[in-house]
Amino acid sequence: MVEPNYQPVKQIKISTLIVDQIKSHIVEGNLKPGDPLPSERDLMKSFNVSRSSLREALKILDATGFVEIAQRKRTRVKSIVPDSFVEPLRPLLKEDIDTVVEVLDVRRCLESWNAYNAAERATDGDIEGLRQNLKSMEKKMVRGQNLIGEDSAFHLAISAAAHNKIQTHLMYSIYALIQDTVGICYETDESRDILEEHENIFRAITDRDQKQARREMNLHLDKILSRTHNFFEEKK
Repeated sequence: MVEPNYQPVKQIKISTLIVDQIKSHIVEGNLKPGDPLPSERDLMKSFNVSRSSLREALKILDATGFVEIAQRKRTRVKSIVPDSFVEPLRPLLKEDIDTVVEVLDVRRCLESWNAYNAAERATDGDIEGLRQNLKSMEKKMVRGQNLIGEDSAFHLAISAAAHNKIQTHLMYSIYALIQDTVGICYETDESRDILEEHENIFRAITDRDQKQARREMNLHLDKILSRTHNFFEEKK
């Protein structure tokens, strides 16, 4: 009789099992960049684990770049695009218009494709999310507030509606990179134009007109590029 070759059994820590589940949801696109995780209490209940095991898992996810833990705020999903890609470009964007244009070129490639695919793939929930974003933008416009937050949310929602998780993570990283630079170009006197441009994109997506959605997105990004050029010219 041949003796079976038994292998040692490894004891898997509870925190590792939690990490694997959350990472799986991020990789599969069920959790998107910027999405908040449930509260600690809710996560403990869902996983049926202790607070110490949960916190250990969240620390691992934070250290490996999958989530961001902020004091007194909800833990949020991070982009899987590494910080080493984004951070070296950040100081250049503040002074160099050529670098800004290059980043906006990359953004255009992704965004026009996102709009094209969103017109085909957007769910009813995606459409409603975009509609609510436009309502929020209009309220801010009436109050004379800067629209950069709603603008970013609108474009990221279109990326999510395209249902390509890799592009969603890339878009999140690009917006984290350009928000400070491009955001200051959004003066309140241009709010109406920005809102109308978004409404045109939204209309094409809801009409399921892929070519028009891509066309409206490109027109919008052309105007953003023009505003950005004007801002850098005024700085000289």
